[in-house]
Amino acid sequence: MTRFALGIGSNEGDRLGHLRAALQELDANLDLVEVSSLYESEPVGGPEQGPFLNAVVVADTDLSPHELLALLHRIESDAGRKRVKRWGPRTLDLDIIASDGPEVTSQDLVIPHPRATEREFVLRPLTEVWPAVDLSRRTAAEALRSVGDQGVDLLRRQWRDDSDRWVGWVLVSIQMVWFVAIALAFARDGSLPAQPVRFTHILGGAAAFAGLFLAFWASRRLGPALTAVPEPVTGSRLVETGPYALARHPIYGGIVIFLAGTALFLDSVLGLVLVVGLAVFFLFKSSYEERRLRARYAEYLAYRQRVKQRLIPFLI
Repeated sequence: MTRFALGIGSNEGDRLGHLRAALQELDANLDLVEVSSLYESEPVGGPEQGPFLNAVVVADTDLSPHELLALLHRIESDAGRKRVKRWGPRTLDLDIIASDGPEVTSQDLVIPHPRATEREFVLRPLTEVWPAVDLSRRTAAEALRSVGDQGVDLLRRQWRDDSDRWVGWVLVSIQMVWFVAIALAFARDGSLPAQPVRFTHILGGAAAFAGLFLAFWASRRLGPALTAVPEPVTGSRLVETGPYALARHPIYGGIVIFLAGTALFLDSVLGLVLVVGLAVFFLFKSSYEERRLRARYAEYLAYRQRVKQRLIPFLI
């Protein structure tokens, strides 16, 4: 048997769906050894196009290199790839990067891939699953150290299916516990304002109303895409209008504003401290969520670059 490193990528249509379908086909025809994490990368060369999802698969097979290439082309064709423009957008891109067999140099196939040592989107996942593979007198790990930052971001460690959705439920559970702690803090050291009403009470009441409005507006704008867990709803579209044109996670921001305003209105110092902690937690949770959103929506990277604020419009 020969061991091969295969690069898989997509930047057109349901990118994650294309990669998962390709992985199933590879698993049915080869002996999969390792599957790298999922990365997103800016396109290199070719016309203007959207970002790629990339990964590397290591597999053993008795197929010859050219037989393997024919299999990869068949899987690409089944995914709807049309070779219209060189380095253009594609539903699926499968490449033989390297192997532990002899080098191959022919008109339609070169192993190791002649440009593998120049591309971070190849080397980073390859180094993760086969760092010592030879790429023409350099290992993958050595080649990675020599390339600069080319805009490659890690999105998901496990992406073959959604079996890791439990992480999202853990985050939601932590959030619920935090809500209860804030409510208890309000009950313990908070009190309704007595005369005279101070400016902080007026500010808190106004902020609570504004935060409630923002969270409600954002929830309504999501419509069927609204979900309790930090995962995109299958088949939903990315919402970029309304409050989402001002902040990427306005529901979280609205909750923070509402609770902070309530803490001011009730003079709850402990509650306000816990709300600040909740805001930090939402920053962490939204970072996790954004990696899932980027894996699902090709346009999310451009949206994130356009809308800078994450939680609160014009502030955070």
